Amino acid sequence: MKFQSLTLAIVLAASASAQTPTYKLVGDKTADADAVNLLRESISVASKAPVEIIIGEAGDKAVKKYASLIPEGAESFYLSVGPKKVVIAGRDEAGTFYGVQEFLKNPQAAVDTAVTPVIPLRGVIEGFYGNPWSHANRLSQFDFYGRHGMNIYIYGPKDDPYHHSRWFEPYPAEKAAQMAELVQRAAANKVKFVWAMHPSNAIESEADRAKALAKFQQMYDLGVRNFSIFFDDISAKSVDSQIDYLNFLDREFVKTHPGTGSLIVCPTQYNQAWSGGDYLTKMGTGLNPDIAIMWTGATVCDMIDDADCQWFIDKTGRKPFIWLNYPVNDYGQHNLLMGPVVGNDPAIANKVTAFCSNPMQYAEASKVALASLADFARNPEAFNADESWEASLRELMPDHVDAFRRFCLNNVDVAPSVHKLRFYGETPEFKALCEKYTDLSDPDAIEAYREYFRANLDAANELMPLADGSDPLLSEVKEWLVAMRLQAQMGLNICDMAEALEADLAAPFIDAYKRWQDENQKYQNNTSRGFEGSIQSVRVQTGTLHVAPWQKTALAGLVEKFRQSGADYPADLFPRPVVENGTYYICHEGRLLGNPNAGEQGGAPVFQDSVDDINPNRQEWHLTLNPTTERYEIRNSKDERYINEVGRFGVNPYSPDWNTYIILRGENGKYAIRNAGNGGNSFWGVEGNELKCRFGQPQFIFDIREVSNQPAN
Repeated sequence: MKFQSLTLAIVLAASASAQTPTYKLVGDKTADADAVNLLRESISVASKAPVEIIIGEAGDKAVKKYASLIPEGAESFYLSVGPKKVVIAGRDEAGTFYGVQEFLKNPQAAVDTAVTPVIPLRGVIEGFYGNPWSHANRLSQFDFYGRHGMNIYIYGPKDDPYHHSRWFEPYPAEKAAQMAELVQRAAANKVKFVWAMHPSNAIESEADRAKALAKFQQMYDLGVRNFSIFFDDISAKSVDSQIDYLNFLDREFVKTHPGTGSLIVCPTQYNQAWSGGDYLTKMGTGLNPDIAIMWTGATVCDMIDDADCQWFIDKTGRKPFIWLNYPVNDYGQHNLLMGPVVGNDPAIANKVTAFCSNPMQYAEASKVALASLADFARNPEAFNADESWEASLRELMPDHVDAFRRFCLNNVDVAPSVHKLRFYGETPEFKALCEKYTDLSDPDAIEAYREYFRANLDAANELMPLADGSDPLLSEVKEWLVAMRLQAQMGLNICDMAEALEADLAAPFIDAYKRWQDENQKYQNNTSRGFEGSIQSVRVQTGTLHVAPWQKTALAGLVEKFRQSGADYPADLFPRPVVENGTYYICHEGRLLGNPNAGEQGGAPVFQDSVDDINPNRQEWHLTLNPTTERYEIRNSKDERYINEVGRFGVNPYSPDWNTYIILRGENGKYAIRNAGNGGNSFWGVEGNELKCRFGQPQFIFDIREVSNQPAN
């Protein structure tokens, strides 16, 4: 956290004690009840005990003696831990609660410190596209926020219909009861629970406004006291209408309901790249002064610096409420973001009203980044990305830190996308190997790469038993562990191939190549979130920045060298695919084939004039070659829907006999795509903006471009 630290002294290193002490509580009758309950749940308490804990808020009799040592800022605390006495004194109830959390990190450590969080609001926005978090996920999150001093959570998952598409409908009884439980758990951890509604453009009529008030009332009756309106990712009809609507809700609901906090809005122009005209200026001058405005920075996905904040302040006359789109990965969901949090500028501390993260749909895995973002928000100047990251690894996987570190370092960078946010600290050890060893004919190089892949394989195998339910984080990302293990095995096969090639041994080379083929097929078919009802099923990728490209290049080089060696091998051993397995844009005359209604049943893919910069994966397509049938499976990256034999999205269960394709490359450098198997032999073509599968002759009219290469528009 960014603490404005008034640390008086760190007295002694923690003295190891074989026996956990018992504590006597003093002041517990008047101190914050949540803080006291947390203490009682976490330590041994008795009316007579050798160590005394004095606890309370400023003004309480129990801590009167220490009043001058408590910092003035909200949520501040003074903590002193000695061999016979512990003092936990908060400026307010939240301060006392955070003081208890700090004490419980290491009750045996002798400490004398005072702490004030710097950024007032520090937390999380569940605002991603994809599978919303489960109820259990959210309950776990709130306990985590309490431990890390995060004090705000905004509920706004795009794919909760009662937040967005059916915002006007009340939650049914079961979901309403869960919402009430969430509000209570959040409050027990000093977290403001903010419920967000996304009404799109249904904001002007009296009927729509009455529905909005009714929905707010339902949430208020469930215990919600903080509200937000999202206008993101829509074509706004009128900024004036948005301003009038927000001021209406503020006037008619927020100001008339006791205990309700200030309204928060995510504007349609929520980043500098998408801003234009007088939209933001009008927002700044027209909204009631206490309505906070969210901001993602220079672009949609951007780490925040001083210039981002100053630009917003100059435009609106207000400080921004930061919506940080990290570690969210809904625009590149094949990759996890598990690395150190770098790129945020400490200079923003006094230029923001809040600093909140939009995380991944993988709630437990998001905690790696959230712990660091909490540290940053509490104390930007003192934040050290590597130290904070290492602390999160020890907290989340204390018995498997080294293996978990290797796993996280294999999942640092997000796939190339229109948002262009990249993190280059992935697999630094492997990157160093690539820089040192460029020739796989060198026995030292082979052994060095082999050692790396063995270590990754050992780490994956160490963690894998925990991914079958005993550990919620590893269970959630099990498929990425599978991918890491398969990638390590493929790397070892490549080393075996290199060794056999140097020894001029054809049979071992061929055997290693066949093992690589088998494991690569498993890697290509490895999906996450494939359960019934899942909003999206994800083709898992790992080590994409350095490891995967090296394997692709190394394999191709070894195969070509083997071909030229004169060794005998089966004619069909090394297929030369027209298109390598991967994720691609399918283009026609500069237009991109897209899936604008992702998640729906049926419908058709269409060619679109512009890049989808809200959900870029709706225009990305997985092409996977079955080496046995030599036919391609083509699925959309957003929702894994396949294209059927007439050029529409299939509604029946996927069938490789019906829904696979032959890809041909023409002399003009463009591609033709033909139905295969039971799907017939018609070629894909284009009529207007629609894909049609009805042509009898090859239509060499398509460009197929890797997603790493930005499409021309």
